[in-house]
Amino acid sequence: MTTNNNKLYKQKLKILQKLYHYQNSDYDATRQVIIYREEALTPDERERLQQDHWKINEIISIDHNTLIESIRVWGQDEQLSLERASAEFIAAVGGSYPRGMTTLHSTLFAKTVPEHDYQPARRLIACGVCGFSTSNATPHDGHWSNIASIRNSLYQGRLYHSVIGVYTDLQERLTLPAVSPTEEDINVFRNLLHHLDQAHEDETPGSYEKRLTAAKLIKGNAGTRRDILQTLAIAGILPNSQISLDPLTWTSFEDMVDPEVNLNNTKGRSDMEMPWAAWEGKLGVNWDQARLLFGAYL
Repeated sequence: MTTNNNKLYKQKLKILQKLYHYQNSDYDATRQVIIYREEALTPDERERLQQDHWKINEIISIDHNTLIESIRVWGQDEQLSLERASAEFIAAVGGSYPRGMTTLHSTLFAKTVPEHDYQPARRLIACGVCGFSTSNATPHDGHWSNIASIRNSLYQGRLYHSVIGVYTDLQERLTLPAVSPTEEDINVFRNLLHHLDQAHEDETPGSYEKRLTAAKLIKGNAGTRRDILQTLAIAGILPNSQISLDPLTWTSFEDMVDPEVNLNNTKGRSDMEMPWAAWEGKLGVNWDQARLLFGAYL
Protein backbone atom coordinates (compact mmCIF):
# COMPACT_ATOMS: atom_id res chain seq x y z
CA MET A 1 0.00 0.00 0.00
CA THR A 2 1.40 3.39 -0.96
CA THR A 3 2.00 6.15 1.57
CA ASN A 4 -0.89 8.19 0.17
CA ASN A 5 -3.29 5.22 0.28
CA ASN A 6 -2.16 4.46 3.82
CA LYS A 7 -3.02 8.01 4.85
CA LEU A 8 -6.48 7.74 3.27
CA TYR A 9 -7.03 4.41 5.00
CA LYS A 10 -6.24 5.92 8.40
CA GLN A 11 -8.60 8.82 7.71
CA LYS A 12 -11.35 6.35 6.87
CA LEU A 13 -10.70 4.37 10.05
CA LYS A 14 -11.23 7.48 12.17
CA ILE A 15 -14.56 8.15 10.47
CA LEU A 16 -15.68 4.54 10.95
CA GLN A 17 -14.68 4.56 14.62
CA LYS A 18 -16.81 7.64 15.11
CA LEU A 19 -19.76 6.26 13.15
CA TYR A 20 -19.85 2.78 14.70
CA HIS A 21 -19.37 3.88 18.29
CA TYR A 22 -21.84 2.22 20.64
CA GLN A 23 -23.12 5.62 21.76
CA ASN A 24 -24.14 6.37 18.17
CA SER A 25 -26.54 3.46 17.84
CA ASP A 26 -30.19 2.53 18.15
CA TYR A 27 -31.73 -0.92 18.53
CA ASP A 28 -34.22 -2.18 15.98
CA ALA A 29 -36.32 -4.55 18.10
CA THR A 30 -38.27 -5.88 15.15
CA ARG A 31 -35.23 -7.13 13.25
CA GLN A 32 -33.04 -7.43 16.37
CA VAL A 33 -30.15 -5.45 14.92
CA ILE A 34 -28.23 -2.33 15.91
CA ILE A 35 -28.55 0.66 13.57
CA TYR A 36 -26.07 3.54 13.42
CA ARG A 37 -26.90 7.23 12.96
CA GLU A 38 -25.28 9.03 10.04
CA GLU A 39 -26.04 12.39 11.70
CA ALA A 40 -22.94 11.85 13.83
CA LEU A 41 -20.80 12.55 10.78
CA THR A 42 -19.92 15.90 9.25
CA PRO A 43 -20.89 16.54 5.59
CA ASP A 44 -17.24 16.04 4.57
CA GLU A 45 -17.09 12.72 6.41
CA ARG A 46 -20.29 11.51 4.76
CA GLU A 47 -18.95 12.51 1.36
CA ARG A 48 -15.74 10.60 2.07
CA LEU A 49 -17.70 7.41 2.71
CA GLN A 50 -19.95 8.00 -0.28
CA GLN A 51 -16.87 8.17 -2.50
CA ASP A 52 -16.11 4.61 -1.38
CA HIS A 53 -19.76 3.57 -1.90
CA TRP A 54 -19.93 2.78 1.80
CA LYS A 55 -23.38 1.86 3.16
CA ILE A 56 -23.72 3.15 6.72
CA ASN A 57 -26.33 0.49 7.49
CA GLU A 58 -26.67 -2.59 5.32
CA ILE A 59 -29.27 -4.83 6.90
CA ILE A 60 -29.81 -8.12 5.12
CA SER A 61 -31.97 -11.15 5.73
CA ILE A 62 -29.78 -14.22 6.04
CA ASP A 63 -30.16 -17.96 6.19
CA HIS A 64 -27.70 -20.82 6.15
CA ASN A 65 -28.14 -22.06 2.59
CA THR A 66 -28.12 -18.61 0.99
CA LEU A 67 -24.84 -17.67 2.68
CA ILE A 68 -23.09 -20.95 1.85
CA GLU A 69 -24.25 -20.87 -1.77
CA SER A 70 -22.92 -17.32 -2.26
CA ILE A 71 -19.64 -18.10 -0.50
CA ARG A 72 -19.05 -21.18 -2.66
CA VAL A 73 -19.70 -19.20 -5.86
CA TRP A 74 -17.36 -16.39 -4.79
CA GLY A 75 -14.70 -18.95 -3.90
CA GLN A 76 -14.37 -19.73 -7.60
CA ASP A 77 -13.98 -16.09 -8.64
CA GLU A 78 -10.55 -15.28 -10.04
CA GLN A 79 -10.57 -11.92 -8.23
CA LEU A 80 -10.48 -13.76 -4.91
CA SER A 81 -7.40 -15.87 -5.53
CA LEU A 82 -5.45 -17.52 -2.78
CA GLU A 83 -2.37 -15.55 -3.87
CA ARG A 84 -4.22 -12.29 -3.29
CA ALA A 85 -5.50 -13.45 0.10
CA SER A 86 -2.01 -14.45 1.23
CA ALA A 87 -0.57 -11.09 0.16
CA GLU A 88 -3.27 -9.10 1.93
CA PHE A 89 -2.95 -11.19 5.09
CA ILE A 90 0.78 -10.45 5.19
CA ALA A 91 -0.05 -6.75 4.79
CA ALA A 92 -2.36 -7.07 7.82
CA VAL A 93 0.33 -8.83 9.87
CA GLY A 94 2.81 -6.10 9.01
CA GLY A 95 0.30 -3.37 9.78
CA SER A 96 0.02 -1.53 6.46
CA TYR A 97 -3.44 -2.96 5.63
CA PRO A 98 -5.45 -4.09 8.68
CA ARG A 99 -8.43 -4.88 6.38
CA GLY A 100 -6.52 -7.96 5.23
CA MET A 101 -6.77 -9.85 8.54
CA THR A 102 -9.75 -12.01 7.54
CA THR A 103 -8.82 -12.48 3.88
CA LEU A 104 -6.82 -15.71 4.24
CA HIS A 105 -9.40 -17.48 6.38
CA SER A 106 -12.37 -16.40 4.27
CA THR A 107 -10.69 -17.41 1.01
CA LEU A 108 -9.68 -20.85 2.30
CA PHE A 109 -13.21 -21.27 3.68
CA ALA A 110 -14.79 -20.34 0.35
CA LYS A 111 -12.56 -22.65 -1.68
CA THR A 112 -13.06 -25.73 0.49
CA VAL A 113 -16.49 -25.58 2.19
CA PRO A 114 -18.69 -28.37 0.81
CA GLU A 115 -22.25 -27.93 -0.41
CA HIS A 116 -24.48 -28.89 2.51
CA ASP A 117 -27.71 -28.25 4.35
CA TYR A 118 -27.76 -27.17 7.98
CA GLN A 119 -26.66 -30.09 10.15
CA PRO A 120 -27.07 -29.63 13.93
CA ALA A 121 -23.79 -29.95 15.78
CA ARG A 122 -23.41 -32.54 18.51
CA ARG A 123 -22.80 -30.12 21.38
CA LEU A 124 -23.44 -26.61 20.11
CA ILE A 125 -26.42 -24.75 18.64
CA ALA A 126 -24.80 -24.34 15.25
CA CYS A 127 -24.26 -26.14 11.98
CA GLY A 128 -21.76 -28.89 12.63
CA VAL A 129 -20.31 -28.52 9.14
CA CYS A 130 -19.67 -24.77 8.85
CA GLY A 131 -20.51 -23.25 12.26
CA PHE A 132 -23.43 -21.11 11.05
CA SER A 133 -25.38 -19.97 14.09
CA THR A 134 -28.15 -17.50 14.87
CA SER A 135 -30.07 -16.45 17.96
CA ASN A 136 -33.22 -17.93 16.48
CA ALA A 137 -34.70 -21.33 17.12
CA THR A 138 -33.87 -22.78 13.69
CA PRO A 139 -31.60 -21.78 10.82
CA HIS A 140 -34.64 -21.16 8.64
CA ASP A 141 -36.37 -18.59 10.86
CA GLY A 142 -36.16 -14.96 9.77
CA HIS A 143 -32.80 -13.54 10.79
CA TRP A 144 -31.26 -10.16 10.07
CA SER A 145 -27.75 -8.80 10.27
CA ASN A 146 -26.30 -5.31 9.82
CA ILE A 147 -23.23 -6.31 7.86
CA ALA A 148 -22.04 -2.70 7.71
CA SER A 149 -21.01 -3.15 11.34
CA ILE A 150 -19.13 -6.33 10.46
CA ARG A 151 -17.44 -4.53 7.59
CA ASN A 152 -16.28 -1.88 10.04
CA SER A 153 -14.70 -4.60 12.22
CA LEU A 154 -12.86 -5.91 9.17
CA TYR A 155 -11.40 -2.46 8.51
CA GLN A 156 -10.34 -2.18 12.15
CA GLY A 157 -8.24 -5.31 11.57
CA ARG A 158 -10.23 -7.98 13.40
CA LEU A 159 -10.55 -11.61 12.37
CA TYR A 160 -14.23 -12.26 11.71
CA HIS A 161 -14.27 -15.99 11.02
CA SER A 162 -18.00 -16.71 11.40
CA VAL A 163 -19.97 -17.61 8.28
CA ILE A 164 -21.53 -14.14 8.07
CA GLY A 165 -18.04 -12.66 8.54
CA VAL A 166 -16.71 -14.72 5.62
CA TYR A 167 -19.70 -13.64 3.51
CA THR A 168 -19.18 -9.95 4.32
CA ASP A 169 -15.45 -10.09 3.66
CA LEU A 170 -15.78 -11.78 0.27
CA GLN A 171 -18.71 -9.65 -0.86
CA GLU A 172 -16.76 -6.43 -0.42
CA ARG A 173 -13.41 -7.68 -1.67
CA LEU A 174 -14.99 -8.37 -5.05
CA THR A 175 -15.25 -4.57 -5.37
CA LEU A 176 -11.84 -3.66 -3.93
CA PRO A 177 -8.46 -3.49 -5.68
CA ALA A 178 -5.89 -6.08 -4.64
CA VAL A 179 -3.32 -4.89 -2.09
CA SER A 180 0.34 -5.91 -2.00
CA PRO A 181 2.40 -6.06 1.20
CA THR A 182 5.27 -3.66 1.75
CA GLU A 183 8.82 -4.87 2.32
CA GLU A 184 8.34 -4.05 5.99
CA ASP A 185 5.19 -6.20 6.09
CA ILE A 186 7.07 -9.11 4.55
CA ASN A 187 9.95 -8.79 7.01
CA VAL A 188 7.55 -8.67 9.97
CA PHE A 189 5.79 -11.81 8.72
CA ARG A 190 9.05 -13.70 8.20
CA ASN A 191 10.31 -12.67 11.62
CA LEU A 192 7.07 -13.81 13.24
CA LEU A 193 7.30 -17.29 11.72
CA HIS A 194 10.92 -17.68 12.81
CA HIS A 195 10.04 -16.36 16.27
CA LEU A 196 7.33 -19.03 16.54
CA ASP A 197 9.63 -21.75 15.25
CA GLN A 198 12.16 -20.92 17.96
CA ALA A 199 9.62 -21.22 20.79
CA HIS A 200 10.55 -23.13 23.93
CA GLU A 201 9.34 -26.74 23.77
CA ASP A 202 7.06 -26.35 26.78
CA GLU A 203 5.67 -22.96 25.71
CA THR A 204 1.88 -22.63 25.78
CA PRO A 205 -0.25 -20.33 23.60
CA GLY A 206 -0.74 -18.00 26.56
CA SER A 207 2.92 -17.78 27.49
CA TYR A 208 3.91 -17.30 23.86
CA GLU A 209 1.47 -14.42 23.45
CA LYS A 210 3.10 -12.69 26.40
CA ARG A 211 6.56 -13.20 24.91
CA LEU A 212 5.38 -11.95 21.52
CA THR A 213 4.03 -8.81 23.16
CA ALA A 214 7.36 -8.21 24.88
CA ALA A 215 9.24 -8.72 21.61
CA LYS A 216 7.23 -5.92 19.95
CA LEU A 217 7.29 -7.67 16.58
CA ILE A 218 3.65 -6.98 15.77
CA LYS A 219 1.87 -3.63 15.73
CA GLY A 220 -1.51 -3.45 17.40
CA ASN A 221 -3.01 -4.86 20.57
CA ALA A 222 -3.39 -8.31 22.11
CA GLY A 223 -6.47 -8.95 19.99
CA THR A 224 -4.49 -8.31 16.81
CA ARG A 225 -1.79 -10.75 17.83
CA ARG A 226 -4.34 -13.40 18.82
CA ASP A 227 -6.15 -13.06 15.49
CA ILE A 228 -2.91 -13.53 13.55
CA LEU A 229 -1.97 -16.63 15.52
CA GLN A 230 -5.47 -18.10 15.26
CA THR A 231 -5.45 -17.59 11.48
CA LEU A 232 -2.08 -19.31 11.12
CA ALA A 233 -3.36 -22.17 13.27
CA ILE A 234 -6.57 -22.59 11.23
CA ALA A 235 -4.43 -22.72 8.09
CA GLY A 236 -2.33 -25.53 9.59
CA ILE A 237 0.83 -23.43 9.62
CA LEU A 238 0.87 -23.65 13.41
CA PRO A 239 0.23 -27.34 14.18
CA ASN A 240 -1.80 -28.37 17.19
CA SER A 241 -1.87 -31.43 19.43
CA GLN A 242 -5.50 -32.38 18.74
CA ILE A 243 -6.25 -32.44 15.01
CA SER A 244 -4.30 -32.32 11.75
CA LEU A 245 -5.31 -29.40 9.53
CA ASP A 246 -4.65 -28.91 5.82
CA PRO A 247 -5.49 -25.45 4.43
CA LEU A 248 -6.78 -26.91 1.15
CA THR A 249 -8.93 -29.61 2.76
CA TRP A 250 -12.20 -28.88 4.55
CA THR A 251 -12.41 -29.61 8.29
CA SER A 252 -15.89 -29.45 9.79
CA PHE A 253 -16.65 -26.88 12.46
CA GLU A 254 -17.44 -29.40 15.17
CA ASP A 255 -14.36 -31.50 14.41
CA MET A 256 -12.36 -28.30 14.85
CA VAL A 257 -13.90 -27.15 18.15
CA ASP A 258 -14.84 -30.40 19.92
CA PRO A 259 -11.24 -31.07 21.10
CA GLU A 260 -11.52 -27.97 23.32
CA VAL A 261 -12.98 -30.27 26.00
CA ASN A 262 -9.54 -31.92 26.23
CA LEU A 263 -7.72 -28.64 26.91
CA ASN A 264 -7.25 -26.73 30.15
CA ASN A 265 -6.81 -23.32 28.53
CA THR A 266 -10.29 -23.15 26.94
CA LYS A 267 -12.35 -23.48 30.11
CA GLY A 268 -13.80 -20.99 32.59
CA ARG A 269 -13.08 -17.36 31.73
CA SER A 270 -10.57 -18.17 29.02
CA ASP A 271 -11.23 -16.80 25.54
CA MET A 272 -8.73 -19.18 23.94
CA GLU A 273 -10.14 -21.20 21.03
CA MET A 274 -9.14 -24.15 18.90
CA PRO A 275 -6.95 -24.63 17.02
CA TRP A 276 -4.48 -22.04 18.40
CA ALA A 277 -5.37 -23.21 21.92
CA ALA A 278 -3.82 -26.62 21.19
CA TRP A 279 -0.51 -25.35 19.80
CA GLU A 280 2.62 -26.25 21.78
CA GLY A 281 6.07 -24.74 21.51
CA LYS A 282 7.60 -28.08 20.53
CA LEU A 283 5.33 -28.16 17.45
CA GLY A 284 6.80 -24.95 16.05
CA VAL A 285 5.86 -24.09 12.46
CA ASN A 286 4.77 -26.40 9.66
CA TRP A 287 7.03 -24.97 6.98
CA ASP A 288 5.53 -27.11 4.21
CA GLN A 289 2.15 -25.48 4.79
CA ALA A 290 3.78 -22.06 5.13
CA ARG A 291 5.53 -22.45 1.78
CA LEU A 292 2.29 -23.68 0.20
CA LEU A 293 0.47 -20.46 1.09
CA PHE A 294 3.30 -17.91 1.34
CA GLY A 295 6.15 -19.37 -0.69
CA ALA A 296 6.68 -16.20 -2.70
CA TYR A 297 7.38 -14.26 0.50
CA LEU A 298 9.56 -16.68 2.48
